[in-house]
Amino acid sequence: MTPPRSTPARRVVIAIDGPAASGKSSTAKWVAERLGFTHVDSGALYRAATAAYLRGRGANDEKKWTEADVVAAAKGHVKLAPADRSLVPFLDDAPADAEIRGGEVTQHVSAVARMKTVRNWVNQQVRDAA
Repeated sequence: MTPPRSTPARRVVIAIDGPAASGKSSTAKWVAERLGFTHVDSGALYRAATAAYLRGRGANDEKKWTEADVVAAAKGHVKLAPADRSLVPFLDDAPADAEIRGGEVTQHVSAVARMKTVRNWVNQQVRDAA
């Protein structure tokens, strides 16, 4: 007789997609709170990757940014840290919300979010957090 197989714990992931400034993060935080889940804002990870790159390189010509350089900056400087019922990005072990929501990051984040390698990095961070 073979022993019963254990069923791996199921992870629940809820994704909300939509245009910028449509309330995705606010809705996601509210849903996570009501369901007792942890909220991870992938948009904040794109912003943190952008900020990490800008810290090291400055706002040089965006067309010269390479995916590898942006991912290297993110890997070296961005970490997720718990805050209430959320995981939020820290830059160099410090809270970064004001910096990642600032004008310079906002100006460049859409270009970073279009980079496939950066999207893969962000998606891996979210999967690891789950």
